[in-house]
Amino acid sequence: MEGGTILYTRAASTRRTFVNSVMALMVLLTAHTAMAAQSGHSHSHGHSKGHAKPELQLMNASARATRPGMSSSAAYMTIFNGTHEAVQIGSLSSPVARKTELHTTEMDNGMMKMRRVDNITIKPGDKLELKPGGYHVMLMGLKKPIANNSEVPVTIIFSNGDTKTVVAHAKDEIKGQHMAH
Repeated sequence: MEGGTILYTRAASTRRTFVNSVMALMVLLTAHTAMAAQSGHSHSHGHSKGHAKPELQLMNASARATRPGMSSSAAYMTIFNGTHEAVQIGSLSSPVARKTELHTTEMDNGMMKMRRVDNITIKPGDKLELKPGGYHVMLMGLKKPIANNSEVPVTIIFSNGDTKTVVAHAKDEIKGQHMAH
């Protein structure tokens, strides 16, 4: 029986070592996961915000709803350059208009005037606010009126080749719109 006791003791010792190793590994993984969550990073195989590809973002888009007889409108948004390179707005389009351009509003001899802007550079990490009284997207030659609460898609092609589309929500009242139009 002495041989059986030694075998039993070794098996129990091996099992304890295995269980202790698994428990130590679980503690380490839990600590690593907690630290990763605090720093916003994760080393899992899924997608996480900590490892998202830097990109251009179009946010907070709105458009001016039209009144009878209006053949143009404007769209506004914030463009965030989350890439590592400066980009320019290459071209704009919208299925609601025959012509879509980037414009700015400026004071000229005491009068507010709009003029087309051929290019504007957005540096890495910067935001460009398209808003009434400043830079904005002009929607000209509307194919049909833009109703309040309707959706107006606007597509921007950037100089780096990225193409982004945002849906602007049409509103009758946009803060500051009287300044631009």
